[in-house]
Amino acid sequence: QTRNMLPRLLQRGRTPLCALGGAAGATAVYLHGSEDEYQSLSESLLPHTYDPALIEAVWSQHPRCAIARLGEIAWKTAPFGVRLAFNYGSRTRYTPEERAPRDASLARELRAVLIDLGPTFIKFGQMLSIRPDVIPPSAVYELQKLCDAVPSYDTRDALELIEAELGQPVEKLFNGLHSGSVPIAAASLGQVYRCRLRDGDVDVALKVQRPDMIRAVSLDLYLLRKYMRAVERFKEVILTGVFGAADRSAFDVKLLDTFARASYLELDYRHEGANLERFKKELMPLLGKDVYVPQCHWPVTTRKVIATEWITGQQLAKSPPDVINRLIPTGVGCFLAQLLDVGFFHSDPHPGNLLVDDKGRLVLIDFGLCAEIDQFDSRALTSAIVHLMQGDVDALVDDAISLRFLPPDVDRAALLPPLTRVFEQGRIAAATELAERSGRFKRKKDDGHRDYNDSGGGGMDADDDGNHGDGAEYSSRHTRRAQFRAISRDLNQIFFEFPFAVPEYFALITRALIVLEGIALTGDKDFDLFAAAYPYALKHAASTFGVSQLATMLDATRHAYANASVHPSPSPPTPPKHSSSSSPSPLNTQNNKEASAGSVLVR
Repeated sequence: QTRNMLPRLLQRGRTPLCALGGAAGATAVYLHGSEDEYQSLSESLLPHTYDPALIEAVWSQHPRCAIARLGEIAWKTAPFGVRLAFNYGSRTRYTPEERAPRDASLARELRAVLIDLGPTFIKFGQMLSIRPDVIPPSAVYELQKLCDAVPSYDTRDALELIEAELGQPVEKLFNGLHSGSVPIAAASLGQVYRCRLRDGDVDVALKVQRPDMIRAVSLDLYLLRKYMRAVERFKEVILTGVFGAADRSAFDVKLLDTFARASYLELDYRHEGANLERFKKELMPLLGKDVYVPQCHWPVTTRKVIATEWITGQQLAKSPPDVINRLIPTGVGCFLAQLLDVGFFHSDPHPGNLLVDDKGRLVLIDFGLCAEIDQFDSRALTSAIVHLMQGDVDALVDDAISLRFLPPDVDRAALLPPLTRVFEQGRIAAATELAERSGRFKRKKDDGHRDYNDSGGGGMDADDDGNHGDGAEYSSRHTRRAQFRAISRDLNQIFFEFPFAVPEYFALITRALIVLEGIALTGDKDFDLFAAAYPYALKHAASTFGVSQLATMLDATRHAYANASVHPSPSPPTPPKHSSSSSPSPLNTQNNKEASAGSVLVR
């Protein structure tokens, strides 16, 4: 009887195995030729501005292409999906301390999966990394590590695209560009060559889009949007039931559409050229000779090719500390002028996009991703900055409602205690930082070292020989950084648990601020972005609200502190009469290179 068991089991399993094999064979036959069908699809059928209805109309007529790409995505994401489901299904077995390393491991795996899936998913991950209202804090931190560094493609393909776009042989347009040319930079959407215009005899940075980007991006967006529709239908179960997050409408089709619109704009280099010219016209007159925007060469600029003035210099982030310290105040003023005065800002200032030219000027390049902020939001944002720096949590909640971070009916009684606690922790950490900074300053003067330069200098973490001082000082500094990281994590958790929804323009502002502060910290470990921005913000607030109303706002905050009955804290600082990068903010998290996107809201 035992001897006959195996044949019987095999006989029983033959039917489902045959069915499975037949299904696999039928699928293979159906999908055969999907690549040829994909390549034969004319780009002229696809919209060149984001139109989800038209994109769906096109790709729904080519289901084999969609299924083939969906199969590739499923194959690459399945292992992560299994681990994610298992991890969240077993969360109740572990304490928060035990769950933390598991969550961090999952976040690292997610980052690797997005890189493997290609440009659309890399950029989508970058967008999610500045949305602490959408994804857990551990994922925010990991996705911030995503970068556009991808292998370059064949230069011969780039030359073919240039000739197709410009309608002339490359050698008639450019010197120094041929099949052996090596791109100086490559990113997910395109790559850049240095060459010389034959007409005009000037060096240019020539950016050439990768082949097939409009097809690839539109197909991925079509599939992502279908997925987001499903998420939208079941978001209450997925977010509230599984993740324990507040009910909100951010993780849905609107979130994807925000990303998709920005991605489509980046695919049209003419849009980038128009952004560049607008900055050159509106921003440079405000900032004088310290900021420069390069010229766009329109005769050799199309939807897939753009030529801009070549800048001789180096990245600001790789410059000597004294250069960084000299230009960071300029960078802060430049960004605030974009945000508060022009209402149009460069929202992708990663380290490679901020240069120092041979004249010592701060140069902005790569204007593919820019955003506008209207007058109402600019006014509300100015108010929020003032209340932020003064530590008025209750008024900040009002500002958050005005800025559409929170719904008007938010449960203030539930939100204010944890938010106030985070601010209180920040004030304590900032006070500790200020006291220790003052102590180090005094010791340096007593020991005959050079005075600390309030505008930078980087001298607070190391002595003149580059040493880290005594062990106690080094340990204390790392303790403070741990405090600031904890504050950042707490804030991100509040973002995730309450119905915060970061407006799309503010997510881009956050991204820009993180990059700017990260560069500043390479030159001055004690740099405080918000303290540096505060004088400019107050000046703008005075012109926006009037001096009398601004004084009323600040007086109301001081009275609130004076009348506090629980956990009283010192009165907020009187606004400075002049800029000082060493002035601490009430929540000063400047020493946290690892702070995530949400943390800038309370710095």
